[in-house]
Amino acid sequence: MDLKTCLYVGFALYTVFVIYVGFIGSKKIKGLSDFAVASESMGPISLGLAFAASFFSAATFLGYVGYAYAWGASALWIFLAIFGGSTLGFIVIAKGVRDSNTKIKALSLPDWLGEMYKSDFLRALVSIIVMIQMFYVAGQLSAGGTLLSGLLDIDYSTAVIAVTLVTIVYVTLGGLFADVYTSIGQTCLMMFAGVIVFLSGFFFFKGGITEVSTIIAARDPFLTAVINPNSLHMYSYATVFGVILIEFAFSGQPQLLTKILALKDPKDMKKMIWTWIVASFCCMLVIFGGLYMLALNPNLQQPDYAVVEYVKAYFHPIISTLLAVSIVAALMSTACGLLLVMTTCIANDLFIKTLVKRKIIDMPQEKAQRIAFMMTKILPAVFGIICVLMTLHPPQFMGVMVWIGISGVASATLAPMLIAIIWPERINATAAIWGAIAGEATYMAVYLFTNIEKSVMAAGAWGLIVSFAVMWLLSSNKKKQPQLAEK
Repeated sequence: MDLKTCLYVGFALYTVFVIYVGFIGSKKIKGLSDFAVASESMGPISLGLAFAASFFSAATFLGYVGYAYAWGASALWIFLAIFGGSTLGFIVIAKGVRDSNTKIKALSLPDWLGEMYKSDFLRALVSIIVMIQMFYVAGQLSAGGTLLSGLLDIDYSTAVIAVTLVTIVYVTLGGLFADVYTSIGQTCLMMFAGVIVFLSGFFFFKGGITEVSTIIAARDPFLTAVINPNSLHMYSYATVFGVILIEFAFSGQPQLLTKILALKDPKDMKKMIWTWIVASFCCMLVIFGGLYMLALNPNLQQPDYAVVEYVKAYFHPIISTLLAVSIVAALMSTACGLLLVMTTCIANDLFIKTLVKRKIIDMPQEKAQRIAFMMTKILPAVFGIICVLMTLHPPQFMGVMVWIGISGVASATLAPMLIAIIWPERINATAAIWGAIAGEATYMAVYLFTNIEKSVMAAGAWGLIVSFAVMWLLSSNKKKQPQLAEK
């Protein structure tokens, strides 16, 4: 079979797989808790793989490879930031969140913060801030459209709609069950892709990484420099620190937190973390594909497409198909987790635990629960339509669009999370609210509104630092942690 035939067969089989898993998951969903956190019934290995699948999206397999192609070896700071910073963040955040959730039974990040700080306003505020993740979803869909249109010679908009429809169907049917079960296969594909792409360089270049470095350095010495002043993100050591810090914060993203909340036994957290470490290392190896393609062909118009052109030109059609499907798996697994989280934020955190609880909408709890569950069948499609409209004009670097959403959430939420986990004596709802507002405002001011900071990742780090400083100043270490309410 030629490449195009293999691709059609591969994508068709993958589509059947995820929809089938969605149907299987739908049989286990009886209410909002099942949809959002699978009733806290999942094992550590499956959740560790699911964590990796939601973590490594098209930003990794297209965006970060594109960074390496555009700016050379300085992009490898991303490797260190994720494997070091994000892993440390996972270790710090995971145990504290899961242990506390044995009592409070939160369904999402806004819900967890609302319960820890005893503040419905904080819960509602964070649930609204999480909506900025639509940029993250749009980035995934844009990547899917770019990939499929380039590989299958179909219209970009048609490809985006196709990816969106499949994602919406299986997340609506199966909720977190479908997300986790599909993620096991998706992560295995991504690990395979990372290892194969990395090892391929030793076959195409006799001198391996050394030869690759020599070739690209001859074109521009900055391409092999530790810091590249032409990079959007790694142009100084200060911005590198910002990248590492914001990758640390990324481990507390809402779509990742749901995997932590779904763990059946908190004692299994160590197994989940080790599963993530192995999976993350294998997946991140794919970034070397950008350096290889830069050495082979420095004339691509779209850096995000570097790994696609690499596997298309230099791999057997079957291997190319597996790698292409792994990229689609990466972006769909992340988009699925994000749609699930945003739906939970509106249905549970904003509707049930704020509007209904505060009698702003006056109705019996049973009716509210039915309406909230109905929202899980409608909201993913609504969010999907909005995100499709946001992708009509794809960005130059898809990773930038993704990080608008990530930094927007991290700048407002990580400080309240860390304070609650590490310094519970400083838990103070007022401090958390103003910290979240200050962090979000700082991020928007320095990046979205003024472009004082050209790196969206570093801008998120600035917001995080300001948020933490505001919280620390406003909280009192004399204030004792309130007792968690039993439910």
